Amino acid sequence: MLLVLATGYISCNVEDGVDGQNGVDGVDGEDGTDGEDGADGEDFVTEETMFSHKSPVTPLIQMSPQFGYVDAYTLMTTTDAPLGDNGFKLAGSADGAGFLKNESGDGYIYIVNCEDSYAVARIYLDENLNPVSGDYLLNSEVADYARQCSGTMWEKEIHGGSNDLFLSASEDYHYTVKGIDPRVTTPTPSADFGLDALGQFQWENAVPLPKETYSGATVIIGGDDNRDPATAMGQLILYYSQNGDDDLQNGKIYVLRLKQVSDGSGGIVDVTPDTMYDEGDIDYQTEYEVEFVEIEDGKNKTYEEMGTACLDNFASQFMRIEDVDYQKGADENARNIFFAVTGRGPNSGVTMNNWGTVYKLVLDDINPLEGKLTQIVSGNVSTEDSFKGDGELSILQSPDNLCVTENFVYIQEDPNSENRGHTAYIYQTNLNGYQPRVVMEAVVRQDLDPTNDARLRDIEYGALTDISDKIGVPDTFILAVQPHYWQDESFLSLDGHFFPDVGDGQDEDFQASQLLILKGLPR
Repeated sequence: MLLVLATGYISCNVEDGVDGQNGVDGVDGEDGTDGEDGADGEDFVTEETMFSHKSPVTPLIQMSPQFGYVDAYTLMTTTDAPLGDNGFKLAGSADGAGFLKNESGDGYIYIVNCEDSYAVARIYLDENLNPVSGDYLLNSEVADYARQCSGTMWEKEIHGGSNDLFLSASEDYHYTVKGIDPRVTTPTPSADFGLDALGQFQWENAVPLPKETYSGATVIIGGDDNRDPATAMGQLILYYSQNGDDDLQNGKIYVLRLKQVSDGSGGIVDVTPDTMYDEGDIDYQTEYEVEFVEIEDGKNKTYEEMGTACLDNFASQFMRIEDVDYQKGADENARNIFFAVTGRGPNSGVTMNNWGTVYKLVLDDINPLEGKLTQIVSGNVSTEDSFKGDGELSILQSPDNLCVTENFVYIQEDPNSENRGHTAYIYQTNLNGYQPRVVMEAVVRQDLDPTNDARLRDIEYGALTDISDKIGVPDTFILAVQPHYWQDESFLSLDGHFFPDVGDGQDEDFQASQLLILKGLPR
């Protein structure tokens, strides 16, 4: 059972002065006029400290007993008072994010995808992480509108080049990664930001490796959230250019292909040429050799043509690759790539992966097109196998976002069902998937939207972003939360544009978002 954490407030009494004589009773004064209720949290006043609640809505998460030493503070909620002259409010489904120091001031800039609003928000924070203003770098008026899922900040000091760039992954409806200037003075939210050279997939994230991981080259790893075998299912994508560390125009596109598979009895055999394999052909905690095969003329292919090319090249198939991240620390650590495969969920008829898996890919020291792949976490196990100290988790459901630090992997759920009997968890494991622990559970509050029959599955996490080095406080993160159950018509069009229902699920959702500061989470 998880512990409920409460925050207490203590007032300090001043020392009593010397008693004086009693005065004459005064005449009763008139009752004062009742003040007006504040709208949308306008009564709330933030403290001038970094670690304090910035929003009146309490955190929509609950730490587990093993992580009771971690403090959670609200940074922003959709219902907060409007910010700045433009009345900025955060749109729903906060997902992928990036964090920078503000070169024009003492504070910081937080960029976040608002997934189901087809938008990207920019929030300016002061030196104490108090939100002071915000705007939208992308809104749903853009021609290639899409669900903007995970995202990664390309930082010039880390990844190369002379400019920072937010890489926002487009999953549905349009299929090109968007590269957006996070420091632009005057946003053009309906402009074309497509990075066509990376190719068209159901992008879940596009993650650049540090510039010295493969010196003189640009390497970006991405996940393809495809579930359809007819279009090659999910691919692990690699964009590779040897024309410098910031070439986003002239590289080549590759997808992962197994070189070895299981023999069905716990052993390893070489693959049969021109044969399609999927993740059902490999065993848990077994290492296999893999390669990346080129998709010729990939940047000029349509989404449908890309799927055909993956099939023609016998690219290995995964049931919906979600987030991708790499180990932090030394540049060579970044050759350790981790990716989550969310699975299809129960009763789907899919046998290769129902509950989800997490993989570790170790790239070759010299050639990023070669490596070794291991499944380090799996939810496709029986109850009696769970929590033996390894990554077999019978409680795991639909791993989605990942955050990899120098020492740990944080796995964030997006439940596809309610069959596990709990809301979305975040787990911590070591870099090999061992020692799994539940860090927190998302909270479903019926009182926030009493008219909505909220279910356990109706909440998930967005990005977990390590901000420790930039603010100078170790073990500090920002976590995005997506309470899908919290809906209100006032949450529509917060990006400045109303997106009409055009059919086939293409409409703007009216959900809330919440951002949290986590203090003390080990990295």
